[in-house]
Amino acid sequence: MPEQEQLEIFDENAENLFSNLISFNINPEEVCMGLGIRDVREANLVNVHTYLHLTIPHFLRFADAVNKQVNMLIEKGVISREPEQ
Repeated sequence: MPEQEQLEIFDENAENLFSNLISFNINPEEVCMGLGIRDVREANLVNVHTYLHLTIPHFLRFADAVNKQVNMLIEKGVISREPEQ
């Protein structure tokens, strides 16, 4: 198995975004994720503040990474796959 390359990440200038709703618009070439905040006074209103465009291969890698993180949190007992009540 090949050794995974080490990336050096600089994030001093990274923006911090907060979201409580994510939308997906998908076509054969890309996935567009909309990050937004649901209005606390009007539950049906979402203010989308950012769109993230990913190629299908990048989206699949993103989904795999998210799934691995979810499984790690389940194994550590931090979260459960049980539906919320």
